[in-house]
Amino acid sequence: AFTLHAPWARSDGRPAAMPPAAPAVEVQGHRGYGDLEPHNSLRAFRAAAADAAVASVEFDVRRSSDGHLVVTHGPEVGPAIDKATLEELRKVDLGHGERIPLLADVIDACLEGGLIMNVELKGGESMENVADTVRMLKEKKAIPSTRISSFDREMLKRVMELAPEIPLGALYHPTKHFVDPEDRSKGVVYCDAPEDFAAWFEEHRVEGDSVNVRAEAVLRSPELVREARRRGKGVMVWFPCLTNAGYEDSEDVYRRVVDAGADVVCCNRPDLLRRALERSGDSEAKRARTA
Repeated sequence: AFTLHAPWARSDGRPAAMPPAAPAVEVQGHRGYGDLEPHNSLRAFRAAAADAAVASVEFDVRRSSDGHLVVTHGPEVGPAIDKATLEELRKVDLGHGERIPLLADVIDACLEGGLIMNVELKGGESMENVADTVRMLKEKKAIPSTRISSFDREMLKRVMELAPEIPLGALYHPTKHFVDPEDRSKGVVYCDAPEDFAAWFEEHRVEGDSVNVRAEAVLRSPELVREARRRGKGVMVWFPCLTNAGYEDSEDVYRRVVDAGADVVCCNRPDLLRRALERSGDSEAKRARTA
């Protein structure tokens, strides 16, 4: 069974909102605090830490052309992250005066706020990013608060070699393209998960391991949850910024993915997810921050 990588307690020492036996779903902020704050900004991570319902945050690690590990998905500043220096990247205002943060500063903010970090390594980039990210997490003694995820299986295998104790999140269902590039309202096409999506790392038995699946995919193919469970993996359901009609971030869709068996929901509207969980009888979102 899936077990959170953190004890059932708040980092500030106060009792958790729910007893350990109560059913719960972990609320994870996509790119920090979802669409409620500028993506991948220090402001977003601090806002997530201030929200008692949010237990974890997801963010993307990339490298500037002058060698700095930064937290950014890319589109918010332009796609050529590895072609720009840190100084050039920081010319872009993410909103509210926020600039692209260094990975080191994001780790510090998450540790200070008691947040679990879902660190996504961007596939197709240098393997040095894997080693340097793991090294920084170790130097900051952040491993107990960390999960590492990626669409790139080779990167996850490298994490296994460097730090086998870190929980892994095998990501699936990336967006391939728009159905009609001239009319984005027609939706997107995404990649299917391979048959061995959970089996390939079955022997990596670390608490917090998960398969990270797109919300639409798990609702269309509930067998994904059954196979993950059979292989001893948890299920993290993620909501992309580009969705097809009927699968957007909403209370209704959140309830559906929770009913489908999600352990963690990585969302763009943590306020709506919290409300959906409260109304569905899940009392409150799981608050499993690190001690």
